[in-house]
Amino acid sequence: MLTPMMVQYLVGLCCLGRDPEAVDVTIGDMVFDEAAEKERDVDVTVTIVDEHGEVTAFKAAEVKHEGKPVDVATVEQLIAKLTDMPKITHKAIFSTAGYTDGARTKARKRGVNLYTLQPWENPIGIDFPDFLGVGTPSEFLFCFRSHLLYWHQYKCTYSLPATSIPNILDLATRTVESSGKPHPRWPTLGDYQKDLLLRSTGILCMQDVAQAALQAFPHESTDEEAEFTMGPEWPHTHTLDIERDDVHLVLKDGSTVLINEATITGLLQWRRRTIKPNFMILKDAFDNSAFSGAAITHIGTDDGRMFALIFPEKGRQLSIHRFQIPDKQRNMIRKLSIKDTSYLGGYRVSRRQS
Repeated sequence: MLTPMMVQYLVGLCCLGRDPEAVDVTIGDMVFDEAAEKERDVDVTVTIVDEHGEVTAFKAAEVKHEGKPVDVATVEQLIAKLTDMPKITHKAIFSTAGYTDGARTKARKRGVNLYTLQPWENPIGIDFPDFLGVGTPSEFLFCFRSHLLYWHQYKCTYSLPATSIPNILDLATRTVESSGKPHPRWPTLGDYQKDLLLRSTGILCMQDVAQAALQAFPHESTDEEAEFTMGPEWPHTHTLDIERDDVHLVLKDGSTVLINEATITGLLQWRRRTIKPNFMILKDAFDNSAFSGAAITHIGTDDGRMFALIFPEKGRQLSIHRFQIPDKQRNMIRKLSIKDTSYLGGYRVSRRQS
C-alpha cells in the first residue's frame, strides 16, 4: 500500500517524466510566502530554465492522499496558499480520490490544474498514442525481477569495550544514544541488527565475489509458487565499523555500553524475486487526458525500497527509478531532490510475449 509520502514521491517522478528538461524536481520544497513573510512547504516543485540559466517556469503542486474527493474548501485553501507565493508560475493539485464538482469549478476559474491518480487498467494506447497496440499495462509489463542478497544461518557478534559482557546478546536489549535518551531509530538491539544485515548485504552485493556468484550460478526454484528462487550459498564474514551510529546497549544493571563493531558470519545467498507491479495513471480532472502513467512496486522485503517506471506524455522513452525515502522523511519529506534518481540498477523488466 502506498503511503502519503510515497504518493508524493510518485507524483514528483511523474512531474519529472513530464518535464525531463527540468533542472530540479524537489519533494517538500520550501517557498517564500509573501503574505506570511516566511518560507512554507510545497509538496512538489519543478524548476525549468532557458539556455541562459534564467528560470522560465517554477511549477508547484500540492498532493492529497485521502479517502474522499477533495472538496471546495480544501481546494480554496490550497489555491490561497499557492497564490501568496509570487515565485510560482504554474499551480496544480494532485489527488488520489478525485474532486467534488465545486472544487473543480473553483480551480478552473482560478487557473489551477487538477489531476487525479487512479488505477490503470485500459490499453496503454488509449491514453498514450505512441504505445498504440501494445495492450494493457499488465500485458506490456508483466513483472519486475529483482535480485536480493541475503544472510542465511548467520550469527552476529559485537565488539564492546567491556570484555566481560557476552558478545552475543539478547535482541530485546534496549538501546540509547550517548545522551542516555532512547535511540530514535533503533529502540532495541533486534531493530539495529536487522538494519545491519541490510547494510551489510547492500555493501557486499557490489563486491566481486557476490557479482561472480550472481553471474555464474543459475537460480533454481523448487516450488513454482514460491515467492523467491534461490541461488547457491557461500560462506562469508563481514565486519562493520559502527561506532558512529552512537548505539549504546542498556545492560541489566542499568549501565550503558557503546557498540564499536559488528561481525556477521554465515552463508550468503542470492534470491531472485518476481514482482507484479501496481499500475497507476495521472489524468487531468477537467478533460480526462493523461498526464503520466506509472508502474510501481516494493522491491525489498520491508525496508521501503521502491521501483517505479514512468510513462511519458509523448514518445516511448520510459524512465526507471529505484528509490527509498530516508527514514527521517517517512512522515514528512523536506527538500528532497529527485532529479538524478533515474537508473536501471540491477533490476529487470519482463514483458509478456504475445
